Amino acid sequence: MKKITSEYSQVVFNLPWLVAEDEGLFAKEGIEVEFVRSPGWDATRPVITDPVQVDPFWRHKPFEESAAEFFNACEWGQIRRSNDSEVGGRIVMLRAAMGNQVIFVRGDSPITHPQMLRDKAIAVNFHAGSHYLTLQLLEGFMARDEIKPVHLGQARLRYQALMDGTVDAATLMEPYTALAESQGCRPIIEGYYAGSAISAPDVDEETNQAINRAVCAAVDRINADKGRYVRYLIDDLPDDLRGLVRPSDFRLARLHYVHPRPYPEDEFERTRRWMLSWGLVPESACYEDLVDTKIAAG
Repeated sequence: MKKITSEYSQVVFNLPWLVAEDEGLFAKEGIEVEFVRSPGWDATRPVITDPVQVDPFWRHKPFEESAAEFFNACEWGQIRRSNDSEVGGRIVMLRAAMGNQVIFVRGDSPITHPQMLRDKAIAVNFHAGSHYLTLQLLEGFMARDEIKPVHLGQARLRYQALMDGTVDAATLMEPYTALAESQGCRPIIEGYYAGSAISAPDVDEETNQAINRAVCAAVDRINADKGRYVRYLIDDLPDDLRGLVRPSDFRLARLHYVHPRPYPEDEFERTRRWMLSWGLVPESACYEDLVDTKIAAG
């Protein structure tokens, strides 16, 4: 049995991997996966308004410290991290989990539609899906300098900041979208986005393809009965929040999984150009350097 290590950050984005391990799909391919928990943001740190002050790898240190061989995250962030990686991490495919995040306000907020978020503090995690998606969702409604994301870190801290009034809005993914709605928060706008997987350079093509087969099988199982797997999302909530949400609170349509696929160069280039327009990736970032095209072609 070949043992591999993978970072575990957000359960909703790692669900196909968790199901593949728990239901023997990795074992069928001769693989055993050990999950390495990603670190959490220090809640005592002050709110940060400039992405330059946040390390793009803060949430993915296990990979950069060679404690994990794989991790998946949003498409935008993975372009930045594959560019910045000092251990040779490269994008190998678009991941199975299609991201969904929602910008919420509290139930008593006067904000009713996206234009009213001008100059309002929105809790995000810089260099992650909540950050990039917030920019893309709102730039059609206001000038770029009127969008005010602030870094609070992981979803739990963003949710707490929303509920205690530290911020006007927060961008959240499951299970915090179900939790927020169950507690009376109102969605203002939401969107879906792709993510990608980064692999260490010493992981061979055969192993990557075996992982892909197991993940595809897990995706098929999840899509056949999404409600069966909601327990993973609930179980991942901290003890003080878990009892506030029920399986029926989840909108199953937000759980969107597809077979992993190669990362097309034109899609990479569109994303890279948009990131360049925001100053979120250097001009030198290019497909040939950041994407393992041998795996993508397989």
